[in-house]
Amino acid sequence: MLKINVISDGRTETVTGERGSSLLDILRHSGYEVYAACGGNGRCGKCTVQVRGEGTVLSCSWYPERDIEVILPDRRETNILTSQTEYLFDLPYDEGSRRNLTPQPYGLAVDIGTTTVVIYFIDLVTGRLEKIASLLNPQNAYGADVISRITWCQTHKTGLKDLQQAIVGALNGEIRKFSAARKLGPENIERVVIAGNTTMLHMLLGEDPVPIALAPFRPRFTESQRRAGAATGLAVNDGAEVVTLPSVSAFVGADIVSGLAALNIKEKNYLFLDIGTNGEIALVTGDEIFACAAAAGPAFEGANLTCGMNASAGAISSFTRPGEYRVIGNRQPSGICGSGIVDIVAWLTANGLVDETGYMSGDFVIDEASNVRVTQRDIREIQLAKSAIYSGMKILTMRIGLNFSDIDALFLAGGFGNYISIDSALQIGLLPDELTGRIYAVGNSAGIGALQYLKSGEFVSRTEEIIARASYLELSDDEDFPVEFAMNMEFKKPGGTSHW
Repeated sequence: MLKINVISDGRTETVTGERGSSLLDILRHSGYEVYAACGGNGRCGKCTVQVRGEGTVLSCSWYPERDIEVILPDRRETNILTSQTEYLFDLPYDEGSRRNLTPQPYGLAVDIGTTTVVIYFIDLVTGRLEKIASLLNPQNAYGADVISRITWCQTHKTGLKDLQQAIVGALNGEIRKFSAARKLGPENIERVVIAGNTTMLHMLLGEDPVPIALAPFRPRFTESQRRAGAATGLAVNDGAEVVTLPSVSAFVGADIVSGLAALNIKEKNYLFLDIGTNGEIALVTGDEIFACAAAAGPAFEGANLTCGMNASAGAISSFTRPGEYRVIGNRQPSGICGSGIVDIVAWLTANGLVDETGYMSGDFVIDEASNVRVTQRDIREIQLAKSAIYSGMKILTMRIGLNFSDIDALFLAGGFGNYISIDSALQIGLLPDELTGRIYAVGNSAGIGALQYLKSGEFVSRTEEIIARASYLELSDDEDFPVEFAMNMEFKKPGGTSHW
């Protein structure tokens, strides 16, 4: 019998399970409710849990072979996963995805984020989702944001090669781990579909990204790219098809196209927002799509903060009041991730410890033992980031002749949008008050879009339709953006309208 320590809602319990049983079955038989929209048949990718030392695993397809510790999603995370099902497509598997290069073909759908990379492994015979892997983008060693990484390419002779090898090496590590567990070889991977922002796709394919950062911001490509496996350095079949989804522009990438195509909604006018180091924004109005990008910086992903960190074990991920907060992994806090810092700043502004200008008289200590704190500089970083995002949405909406009150819904994409408290985001002025009650998290829509692209020819047509409908607005050319940016730096006055 296996011993499994289960951490759920801040409590730890030890349960037992039989070897040969899936983790999902063990957890269910032990009385834990793990959300699995497809019933545990490997189609939806929703039954993810955290396993210490392994990272994120798909519990219906993961079979423990030793004693482990499992961290289950809390109720809020489970509610997010449940609600996302109604907003994103799950198209039936189309066997046209097979290339018939091997009797045991597998495919990968990859979302290369600036901070995080997610890989979906799918059996191309059955269409079953076998595994979801997530990892930090190792290109972080060369800069936290795309501009820093492009600068590395400019200033180092081997810069582009450094960045390409970093991401290819990370992908290959996950591919080899998956293949070894199933006694497969590189020849069994015959199709790869990749979403990501325009810079990430250039670096993956070894294409010079420098023109992206220089006016007039013209990338080497925005169209879908196709390469043979042998030309990519990936540990896949030499004849594999490696496809990148199309982008809109230098700063609105294939991640946004993929996410928009994955939405299964009926709203006529809606905003789509992926909050990252580069806040990508799309406004859909009937048959037209207008897009822009706001340089938010990496604060919402934990970088450039005194005690900032990514959303991993030890990170404060939510905060209610002093002494009442959640730490990923139910352990002593070692830092603060993006969702946590938004909660903390919201509480500070609502309770008058930070005034409307962003002034704070001294550091706000959250945990003395580990010296986790928020400083005045951190507050300024959040002000800059939240103003860039809000101002981008406002300018885009204004240019189309609409107000926020005319918008039917706002969909938040990406890891940060997945776990941020909407009330906290409204409190600090990151999101517009007019959309209260109409803001919905849709999770890793870019990754789900890449997965649908891998599974279905119908979805390929959807991405082509998105590109045909989309046009781009460059915020740096907009004369009203600097004024809006300055005006939206302020927080709500303490004691004023608050979502707390």
